[in-house]
Amino acid sequence: MDIKFNRRFHEKELPDMKTIRNDAKKIADGIEITETLFMKKYGVKSETEYKRKMMKAGKIMKHGVIGWNSWQATAEGIRTVYETLEKEGSHIDRLGMICDWIMGVPEEYRNRFQASGSLIFNNPDEWKQIGQIAPINPHLGDHMIGSLNSVENVKNGLGAGATSIGNLAQYFTYEYPGLDMESYRTEDYIKAMAVMGEFKDRGVCMHCNLDDGYGAQFHDVANLLGWAKLERYMAEELAGGRVAHCYGNLFSDPMLRIVFNRGISKIDKYQTPGTFVNGNTIDYGMSMAKNYSVMPTYALADIACQLKYPTGYAINAIPYSEALRIPSAEEIIECQLSMDMVIEKAPYYAEYIDWDRIEEEADQLVAGANVFFERVINGLDDLGVDIEHAGEVAAVLKAIGPEQLETNFGAGEARENAMRGRVPIRGTSIVQTITAIKDDVLSKMSAENLTALKGINVVVGASDVHEFGKEVVKNVLCEAGANIFDLGTSVAISEVIDTVTESGSRVVCISTYNGMAYSFGKALITALNEAGMESIKVLMGGRLNEAIDGNDVPIDVTDKLIALGISVDNDIDKLVDTVVKFNDEANR
Repeated sequence: MDIKFNRRFHEKELPDMKTIRNDAKKIADGIEITETLFMKKYGVKSETEYKRKMMKAGKIMKHGVIGWNSWQATAEGIRTVYETLEKEGSHIDRLGMICDWIMGVPEEYRNRFQASGSLIFNNPDEWKQIGQIAPINPHLGDHMIGSLNSVENVKNGLGAGATSIGNLAQYFTYEYPGLDMESYRTEDYIKAMAVMGEFKDRGVCMHCNLDDGYGAQFHDVANLLGWAKLERYMAEELAGGRVAHCYGNLFSDPMLRIVFNRGISKIDKYQTPGTFVNGNTIDYGMSMAKNYSVMPTYALADIACQLKYPTGYAINAIPYSEALRIPSAEEIIECQLSMDMVIEKAPYYAEYIDWDRIEEEADQLVAGANVFFERVINGLDDLGVDIEHAGEVAAVLKAIGPEQLETNFGAGEARENAMRGRVPIRGTSIVQTITAIKDDVLSKMSAENLTALKGINVVVGASDVHEFGKEVVKNVLCEAGANIFDLGTSVAISEVIDTVTESGSRVVCISTYNGMAYSFGKALITALNEAGMESIKVLMGGRLNEAIDGNDVPIDVTDKLIALGISVDNDIDKLVDTVVKFNDEANR
């Protein structure tokens, strides 16, 4: 195996698992789970208990997300969503709280950083209120378990009555620039899992959105499923908890969504109900007219799947404005009401789905997943990793990265000219979509443009965990001949500066999505100027917004980015021409 490790600490420095589990038990002994309005209304002690009841009754559950940059605004939004849907004869079962990245930072370090515009719990009273506003199950995902603040967030979340807390996947991809605490983070991550595990008999589960972690970066769905099995192994067999997976952001093929749901259920030893199936965010864009058509295309498949195979996944109604801005309460309500009609009509479609074919394709994925899992575990063992230590396994997997994991241990047939050297058992939707966009852009290019970037070095990266935009840009620029220096996701400003210096690149392309466009752009320009790189050209694309100037929700910051000297042309068809122009200007 030719594997390069990007270690930030040595995994053998971690305490042994017995010590971590003992510490976790002491922490858990001091936690009392508060009864929420949701628990009281439905007579349950956890969301898992509620879901099992709904599964037995054949009920479809609904999910939504909410979170602005003040608890007061968020609480009012929760109340508005619940009361309006009740008046309309509708309902919502659970709401995910969209927490700011700063919630993943220990409190003593937060004054060093600028928040990005999402929800921050500023004191214990705000934490305690999350389950007391309306009888909707509170779900905690972003920047909880997997962050630099895992144990503290688990203590606060459980204490407030949240019985599904994540997001395990974010340990592998979300970064906290300016805080080099990887050893601490890993120990805290595993300890938080073990704390959650102490409450598994009550129905407490760890949420894990595959698409927020390395799962989003695999090219073969079979390997993605194998990765899910690795996450279960670490969190369940080694840390003693229960995992409730989530997926869907990057699945645009409706039938693949069903096949994958069936596959992920087949590898679930404990049959823990899933948290939710996320909506297909690949197909949401700048056109509201097109966005209105996206939700039914994925929701019909997700609902039909739950009708046939009740696995507890709530269906996520993504507001139609998701790609343009942080949705308002009214926009959340609008899409939830639209979902009701899809739920009503889905049974008619379910009758005509070829369920035998679904089973056959799911079994193929499971077979591939098992191959990937066994190859990875055996490979780690050969590398001297203690495969009974969740922290060692997690740290080394993170140091290897998804591309090398797929290249060295993938389930697909080895083939020299194939992407990552293997033919996928089933290609992911994101790979299919990126290829389609790239091919469309290339079909419009002149022959001259197809070699316009030959010999030109370009740095690309994503400011947050969402890599879709970055991958589109990377693929188009590669086809036009550019030499790409890909920094991946959640890039640090220092990484950009170092790579520009080392590569001699004159152009930097940054994709952004999570409401931090202005602060990231400003920090990057400041760092370039301080390094004497004023001539370097920066192009930013994606969702260019942020909560600034006292706004509770992110606003468009395009003009502010332009004022910084950043290009904000979001037109992928013009990308090659823009980079050529920038490179010429920077070299004058």
